[in-house]
Amino acid sequence: ALSVQPGKRVFTSMAPMMVCQEQQMKVALGLPGGMRIFPSAFQTLVNLLDHGMTLQEAVEAPRIWTEGGTLEMENTFSAALEKSLVSRGHDVTRLQRIAGGMNAIGFSDDGMLTGAACWRADGTPVGISGGLARQGVRFSGL
Repeated sequence: ALSVQPGKRVFTSMAPMMVCQEQQMKVALGLPGGMRIFPSAFQTLVNLLDHGMTLQEAVEAPRIWTEGGTLEMENTFSAALEKSLVSRGHDVTRLQRIAGGMNAIGFSDDGMLTGAACWRADGTPVGISGGLARQGVRFSGL
């Protein structure tokens, strides 16, 4: 699918995402995962904005995916949820993980930056102070 050959357009799902509120950056995130990138990023935003999760909780939260056929859900969802979905007619498949390891940065009003990385890949947030960081920017630990 992602092979290069004459006359073929390489498909990509790159989707770095930035969320602003009143023209101020609040969250930046990204992840690998082909077609699963978009719903994974969206689920993270729903978890942050609607469910009040922390940035770390949101990037690590279980993910779900479907293209209209089989509904794929990560193993960390409850058996009760799976049973409920099956009772509503869904064909459910359990997977170890959906899409890749997400990395995110949260931007606080006071200039604090908070990083998060999920368990699906070998990532870790790192803050480096000084250098080109604008005045007033600080980095938090997890």
